[in-house]
Formats: sequence, structure tokens, C-alpha cells
Amino acid sequence: MTYTLDELVINDSFIAYCTAQNEQDVQFWNDYLREHPRELITMEEAKKLVLSLRFMLQQKQNELSAEDYSTEHMLYVADGRTNITPALPDKSTMYRLKRKTIAAAAILLLAIGASFIYFFTRESKVQPGLDPGETHTTVFSEKILSRAGQRKTIVLADGTRVTLNAASTLSLEEGYGTANRNVYLAGEAFFDVAHNKTLPFIVHVAKYKVKAVGTKFNVKAYANDEYSETSLLEGKVQILIDKGEHNVLYKTLEVNQKFVLHRQETVTHKVDDDLAIVPLSFGDTSENIETAWMNDHLIFDDLPLSEIKNILERKYGVRINILNNTVAQCHYSASFQDESIGAILKALQLSYPFSYKINGTTITIDK
Repeated sequence: MTYTLDELVINDSFIAYCTAQNEQDVQFWNDYLREHPRELITMEEAKKLVLSLRFMLQQKQNELSAEDYSTEHMLYVADGRTNITPALPDKSTMYRLKRKTIAAAAILLLAIGASFIYFFTRESKVQPGLDPGETHTTVFSEKILSRAGQRKTIVLADGTRVTLNAASTLSLEEGYGTANRNVYLAGEAFFDVAHNKTLPFIVHVAKYKVKAVGTKFNVKAYANDEYSETSLLEGKVQILIDKGEHNVLYKTLEVNQKFVLHRQETVTHKVDDDLAIVPLSFGDTSENIETAWMNDHLIFDDLPLSEIKNILERKYGVRINILNNTVAQCHYSASFQDESIGAILKALQLSYPFSYKINGTTITIDK
């Protein structure tokens, strides 16, 4: 089991590790890092946030102590008295001090929240899936990133649960959960959408939109993949086409159907339904192939090595160069779970032989 950045910063054991308060917690997280070396960057980011938050809270506490409670700790000597009893604030004063403390804490939390949102959204004026030089008028309130080799699960403000696959980005439009439920995806994600008939949930990808009111579906829309796919597991979703300022309904998917679009195609009413709408695929264990990634299960169903390459790069955080085009076009069918990338390459070699060399995080494949 690995932890996301969000999970780490609220984990009591991890906070104790960051502040070196408990030897058992320090040992636990050192062991965790040895078992999951790829999580070093996530742990470092989380530690910085924990320590920064701790420092800011301590600083604010010191300021409040100096400003509001200094009179409680001052030595007060009354003329002619030998038994000194410090004067305590009356109830109205205590109430004012309490309100001021709460207000200051609220301001601090808002400042931290603003900094956190800025960290995720400072480049969010560019819509995912579009050319980096092409700006978009949509304003995003938050951007959630899942790096190569990482999977991340989040719960949005409306209760919708999203699992992001590796090397994916999900951006939320400003006003999400109140004025709209628009999200923008570059990569792959599984959506378990909270029901809200009056505020439809819409996933924007490069060439179309997916509209739902409460259902479960998977969207795969990586820029370097040959195909974009939307797979429906529960309920119904609509595939919408952009037509000027209006959305045109192209197709309503039923359970166990998948919408497939080649990256060189554009969605129009002329798209052949027999090619665009297909049944979901299932492996030997009756597991749905389209969502097997959520269980760390890789299933290749007659895929060329050029496409398998993209999947392996995202999952393992490596770079793969295929030097021979014939090898790149060889098709493979295989299933793996919790295997190293070396074991996967050796298994694939048994079907159509090729050679490979691993040099750090770079893998070269040849004839």
C-alpha cells in the first residue's frame, strides 16, 4: 500500500515522523521508504507541507500570545499590597479574545488553502488536452496531478470519487459543486459520480465530452495513445460533440459499452457506430480489462508493442525506446499483476523475440 500526498499530510504517524516525536513512527516511515523508493518525492513534498504548516501555526500562536494574553503574564503590583493575585480577564474580555483567536486561525487556514490551491493551479489557464500554447477562457479552481508510477484517489466536493491513473491530470472548473460539475481530463480516470440530476457531471477531453448525472465509468484520453475510450460500468452516460456554443448528443452508452475514438478522427454524426461503440472486454478471470489498472493488473489484449510501451512508461516511470519498427508493430496478449518491468519484458519475449537493455530508467528495445 502506498499513500498519496493528501493522505500523508493528515496522517498522525507521518506528522510524528516529520517532527521526530516518536522513534516507532520514524522507523515505520524509514522502512516504508525502503520498500517504496519511488515514493521519495511524494514523501518529501508532504514533509515540507507538514513542517511549513507547523511553523506557520506556531508563529501565529506566538503572535496571538503576545497580542492577546500578555496581560495575563505581567507582574501587577498594587500599592500597599503584599499578597499579589493576578487579575483575570472578565467573561466579556475572554469572549472577545476567543473570537479573535478563532478569526485569526480561520484567516491562517484560508491563507494556507489559497497557497495550496495556487500550488496546484498556477498553470491551469491552459486546458488539458489542448496545445500548450493555446489558452482557454475557462478558469480552474484546482488541478490534481498523478505522476508516472503513481495512482491517486480523491473525493470531490460533491461526493464524487475519482481514481486517477498514472501520468494523469484532472482540473476542476471554478464553481465546481455549486455552479457546475465540469472537470477536464488529460490521461485516465475512473469516475464514481455522486447523483445530482439538476447539476450534470461533465468530463471534457480533447475531442468530446462525457455527461452523467450519477454513474460509474472510465475515461482514457492520453495524448500519445492511438485511441481515446469511455467505458460504462453502471448507469448511463452521454457522449457529446462540441458544435459552436452548443453540445450535440452523439450517443448514449449502455452498461458494458465502450466508446472508442482514434486520435486522428473527429466525432461527427457520420462516425460508424459499429466502429465507435463496442462491448467492453473481459479477461480470463472475467475481470473488466478497461478498469483492470485499478487493481494493479495489466492486461494486454492483442496490443502492439508501440501501445504497450506507453502503458509501461506510465506505470513504471521509465522511458522506452523501440529502435526497430517491425518489433514495435508486433502484437501481444498477456496478463500481469504485481510484476516488475523486467519480468514483463522477459515474458513478452517468449511470444515474439526481441532484445532489450535497461540503463537506469531508460529501456532500449531492438530486434
